Amino acid sequence: MTTKKHILLYNSNEPLPQQGGMERVTDLLAKALLNVGYEVTLLCKYSNRLGKTYNAPTDILYLPGNKDNRRFLETLVIERNIYCIIDQTEGDIVGRFGIFRHREDFKSKVKLIAVQHNSTRAILDNYNLAFAKDFTQTRWGTLKQFFYDNVFLKLKYYHSVCLTKRLYRDLNTNYDRIVTLSSSFIEDFCFYCPKADRIKLFTIPNFNTFESCELTTAQKHVLFVGRLRNCVKGVNKLLRIWNKVESSFADWQLDIVGDGEDRDVLEMQAQDLGLEHVTFHGFQNPAPFYQRSRIFCMTSIYEGFGMVLTEAMQHGVVPMAFNSYGSVTDIIDDDINGFLVKPFDEKEYADKLVVLMSNEDKYTKMSRAAMTKSVTFSKEIIVEKWCNLVENL
Repeated sequence: MTTKKHILLYNSNEPLPQQGGMERVTDLLAKALLNVGYEVTLLCKYSNRLGKTYNAPTDILYLPGNKDNRRFLETLVIERNIYCIIDQTEGDIVGRFGIFRHREDFKSKVKLIAVQHNSTRAILDNYNLAFAKDFTQTRWGTLKQFFYDNVFLKLKYYHSVCLTKRLYRDLNTNYDRIVTLSSSFIEDFCFYCPKADRIKLFTIPNFNTFESCELTTAQKHVLFVGRLRNCVKGVNKLLRIWNKVESSFADWQLDIVGDGEDRDVLEMQAQDLGLEHVTFHGFQNPAPFYQRSRIFCMTSIYEGFGMVLTEAMQHGVVPMAFNSYGSVTDIIDDDINGFLVKPFDEKEYADKLVVLMSNEDKYTKMSRAAMTKSVTFSKEIIVEKWCNLVENL
């Protein structure tokens, strides 16, 4: 690295890794860019919601949160000689709800990179599932359910499509580069923004969370790690799937690591199903769970990338997921280093889970293949892509 360009890395939330995927990615990227010689400043709106101390790897600044945001950012760019801003939020720097409404309002000529962390098309394709609600137990439940499913959700869907088209148009107009996590997301972007400048669109996946890790001891544990929010993560589906296999594998355990708004509902569901080998561990460091598990189960309706899959694969834990969003096929090669399941076929999922739980040779082969595939997302490979992008703006 012959130059030391200064990069401003923006995320609305303080990038404490334990908060979630986007925060973890921001923290890891800041460290990686520093490590290869760039100057990096972190900028955010809010402190972390967990109330924990975030040990930032570099200077971290906070927007004043009022009409001074524009002046604050303009001054920051000038005083620190910022070369480019990596906006992790899809338009919080420049956009309809951004600090600046239009690119021309931002007087600085700083380069702008937007990063798309979500698979918007996967959300829209599965809209009824992602925003499902059950009114059947309430007064006038049948009528409310009919109105919600056939009127409200349809209107909400078309409104979301319109907002997506506008967002993508704005990103295409205001940003110098747009980074997606999968090449399939480039096609999705162009689907909603047919006039997109493809020269601006790049694919850079997330890199591995762990620089080194202990391989699984391959105990009879199936693992889920993530936020307990059914409309995104589908953990209620996982409990129904586990219900199909638990009685045949009494020496196996399902570990659910994470917390969220649906935890009480899920614990009640597990009780109602009579599940005896499920443990809700709450918010924990997932590393020890990866180190003892054999199989990782993702049941998400949609994801942007799904870092928990690559985290599991780094440890040799074989992943399973619904084939419900584009980037999952970049991570899992079906029947080679994991299993992909037709969305949202719980019987097929249970059948493939049984294969991994009962076939030792199959599991061993796929475990080794999973570790091999995880190298594809090594920090060195992915950071080189970031360096090439920054240097060629």
